[in-house]
Amino acid sequence: MPTVHVPAGFSPALANEPPDRVVGSRLAATGARFWFLLAVGSLVLAGLLSLTLVVGRLPFMGWLFTDPLFFKRALVVHVDLAMVVWFQAGAATFLALALGAAIPRVGKVVAGALAFAGVIGLLAGAVMPGAQPVLANYVPVIDHPVFIGGLVCWFAGTGVFFAGALAAPAACPRILPDDALVALRASALANLVALATFIAAWRTTLPGLPAIGYYELLAWGGGHVLQVANVAMMLGLWLMLLHRWSGHTVISPAAIRWLLAALVLPQGVLPLLALAGTSRPAYTETATQLMRWTIFPVVLIVLGLGLRHVGRHWAQRAAAGNWRLVGLAGSATLTVLGFILGSLIRGSSTLVPGHYHCAIGAVTLALMTAAYDFCAATSAGAPPAMRWRRVQLLCFGCGQAVFGLGFALAGAYGLGRKQYGAEQHVRSVGEYLGLGVMGLGGLVAVAGGLLFLAVMLRCIGTWRHRSPQPV
Repeated sequence: MPTVHVPAGFSPALANEPPDRVVGSRLAATGARFWFLLAVGSLVLAGLLSLTLVVGRLPFMGWLFTDPLFFKRALVVHVDLAMVVWFQAGAATFLALALGAAIPRVGKVVAGALAFAGVIGLLAGAVMPGAQPVLANYVPVIDHPVFIGGLVCWFAGTGVFFAGALAAPAACPRILPDDALVALRASALANLVALATFIAAWRTTLPGLPAIGYYELLAWGGGHVLQVANVAMMLGLWLMLLHRWSGHTVISPAAIRWLLAALVLPQGVLPLLALAGTSRPAYTETATQLMRWTIFPVVLIVLGLGLRHVGRHWAQRAAAGNWRLVGLAGSATLTVLGFILGSLIRGSSTLVPGHYHCAIGAVTLALMTAAYDFCAATSAGAPPAMRWRRVQLLCFGCGQAVFGLGFALAGAYGLGRKQYGAEQHVRSVGEYLGLGVMGLGGLVAVAGGLLFLAVMLRCIGTWRHRSPQPV
């Protein structure tokens, strides 16, 4: 029987598998590539838009930009690409890698077509004449049928894929460790709960409300659940990276199921509350309290178990894989910093974006770190430019932390959020200092993001010359 080369960190049991499993693994890698392309493509656009947003926040540059709607349109597209498309496509990438061969082909094609059409709709809607940005929390929109249609197509496509991933049997032998796969499937379930909440809210939210009130209520519950889905994905990536660093599973399947059940299952009440009416206080307050009290206990438990795992296996570590710890440490630090800043929020100031930029930066850094392993898994031979990965992870992680702290400092002095250019009123030295720190951190984070994209695009460029490796 022919042997199969398996990339470092993946299950060596596949080396002895028959050719039909090898073909299935190649198909899984091909499907995962599609979602990875969507993820990286969305991050390219979101990264470029984030540079515009950073410049628009700098106090000495405000005179150049007198139309705040320009930045608000850019902010809408940036947030939806960076917080919806990037994260959901990232989760789909690793689920497709692990389960893609077991998901029915029709479902994968339908999901992919809808998702791709959704991204096109988001971009096209942003340039429609007369389109008005609505800066609702979690899922901001541009109030135009083309943009809204793009969002609907995207969520429908990912919903089809995540449903297929939940129904698909796990491959044997496993491509991902059991604890990581449980967490990724929990992320898929949370994404479906978010979709159900969006649909329920759409049915009960009064259409006669002002645009900001309508879309705020529509996205509030589902948007909170999306953050839970992102956290579950991040935990899965932490566990996967720790396994690849040490060669050992971090948490038993039973324990991780209980932990992820405590994180995800309570969110199941939100579709029911949305059906009862989004104007009721129970809908908005329950979503807030669930995010406040269900995320941090599970994350801190997994983080503690991860630290114990590193301590146990430090002496036996492979030096070549230590770059993974850079990304893991940065993601964990941003997570804890996000928890601290979140606990300090008392009103609507830039402390709020300081908190959530640390939180989403933690998920992004975990996904970036895992992306290097993905490139190694789906390319023949060593992917190009991997020597930059440690520098890139440090650059993005440190920049994002400084960015969030700058926002928090300005917010501590009362600076309002969602204001750009000439619309922004800076009154104190503390606000100037906070925005200056924010601008510096933002530029460093953008530099790290652009370096990541350069490496990823080089890896993607090799795909047409190399067949995907069985994984």
